[in-house]
Amino acid sequence: MPFKYYGGVHPDEMKQPHLAVSTIPQPSQVVIPLQMHIGAPCQPLVKVGDQVTMGQKIGDNPAPLCAPIHATVSGKVVAIEPRRHCVVGDLVPSIVIENDGLDTPCTDLAPLTEEELKNPEAIIQRIREAGVVGMGGAMFPTHFKIQGGRGKVDTLIINGAECEPYLNGDHRTMLEHPVELLKGIELVRIAQGVDTAYYGIEENKQDAIDLLNSLNPEQYGVVIVPEKVKYPQGAEKMQVKANTNREVKPGGIPSGVGCNVVSTFTAYSVYRACYEGRPLIERVLSVGGSAIEPANVLIRFGTPIQHVIDNLGGFKRPIDRIVLGGPMMGFASFDQSCGLIKGISGLLCFTEDENRDVEHPTCIRCGKCIEVCPMKLQPIHMYMYTQKKDYEAMQKFHVMDCFECGSCTYNCPGRLPLTPTFKMGKAMLKANDAKMRAKAEAAEKK
Repeated sequence: MPFKYYGGVHPDEMKQPHLAVSTIPQPSQVVIPLQMHIGAPCQPLVKVGDQVTMGQKIGDNPAPLCAPIHATVSGKVVAIEPRRHCVVGDLVPSIVIENDGLDTPCTDLAPLTEEELKNPEAIIQRIREAGVVGMGGAMFPTHFKIQGGRGKVDTLIINGAECEPYLNGDHRTMLEHPVELLKGIELVRIAQGVDTAYYGIEENKQDAIDLLNSLNPEQYGVVIVPEKVKYPQGAEKMQVKANTNREVKPGGIPSGVGCNVVSTFTAYSVYRACYEGRPLIERVLSVGGSAIEPANVLIRFGTPIQHVIDNLGGFKRPIDRIVLGGPMMGFASFDQSCGLIKGISGLLCFTEDENRDVEHPTCIRCGKCIEVCPMKLQPIHMYMYTQKKDYEAMQKFHVMDCFECGSCTYNCPGRLPLTPTFKMGKAMLKANDAKMRAKAEAAEKK
């Protein structure tokens, strides 16, 4: 029986899990940023004019916190230059590959042997070489996460909540690749050095829960944990609370309370890396919003956003905005030529009717933002002091502890842009801290 956590909301699900994963024609060109993870950016391993094969490693960095990137199509490298990053919006070094349409596979990564599939070090090394990162959106290198938790972690949690509206990729992976998924979880469990993995799945995926339970998950060291449907159930700290009743303190991480959390598609990607020798080059993208025909599409990384839109029939209604990810924590897209990256699970195309913005947002002191904050913060005070640029008060009210789930914004009757303000506030605090450090260092040198 899962434990309860504080706060949370119940947005309309708007999901289309009945739509099987489909494919679209591959683009004529892919744009692959040299950074699709948290940590040190990759350095190119190829040069303009090189022919590459699908799955070939084209970028890496010896820094511990890094995940390599791979060619997602076969073809010719036509540019290595700054291109717009679909999430951060800045120009970042990217590798542009002209697709030859052949999908000639790279054979550098052979499937692991039976002996290696039981060896934690071999599994962790393969996870790294395959470029596997957190596919729930964080894009933290998975090998580093597992390695860093060895000796500290006694509980492994697989995140199957997928609680954001519209998103179906994990649900479809459970339904279409259940055995492979369970084997992938088993590999993560072996690599982490624990006997059991708890797979938390929200009860709105009962068909997946029943299917996975029918496959005797205990033989893989997996226990299925049905969870009540509540957003943000899929946040790591909420998964830890729901599955173990342990609380990750503000500023802490799950390994601090003996837990590690790995997402569903990450575990499936571990299976493919180890059993098939296939690096991480694709994922399921959920397409939704009233401006486009809904779909669950398997896309290669580097595929331009506009290519996906065009191949799903384009916009059926006038577009107001495009969001990458889910509607609660996603990012607005301003350049549809950007290549999609590992952490993007949704492409949402909204009309003006779906825009909740108002011209004059007003706080009515109702306290509803406080009621739903899963971190037990006080969003209204955070908002007020961020607007005033009162850095001391911002720290006092723990702006940095907000993980930007959007529950407060969703629940605000005055339509205050709370979450966007906190994102801005966190950047302001970091910039101010850097300024103060530089000032202190300059004073020391005098």
